[in-house]
Amino acid sequence: MDETYPLAQARNELGQLVNRARHGHETIVISDDGTPPVALVTLDELTELRRLRDEADIADADRRKAAGGPVVTHEALMDELEAEDQRAAAS
Repeated sequence: MDETYPLAQARNELGQLVNRARHGHETIVISDDGTPPVALVTLDELTELRRLRDEADIADADRRKAAGGPVVTHEALMDELEAEDQRAAAS
């Protein structure tokens, strides 16, 4: 289970929290005003998350292409996917 720390406490315990994330492979969530805007994770976990996101983006592009939708540039597709991600995060 992830542990959540208020920003002020995380600031005071940053070294300890970084070590827990790095060596204990814990995910440390840091909240500000009651919302969890960030987390400390290892670089390996971040790399894996990015790889999974890229795979999902490629699969989405392949589905759109197979559906015979309009041809768009890579940049336009990435802008559209980013906008979808932002709408999903806002809801």
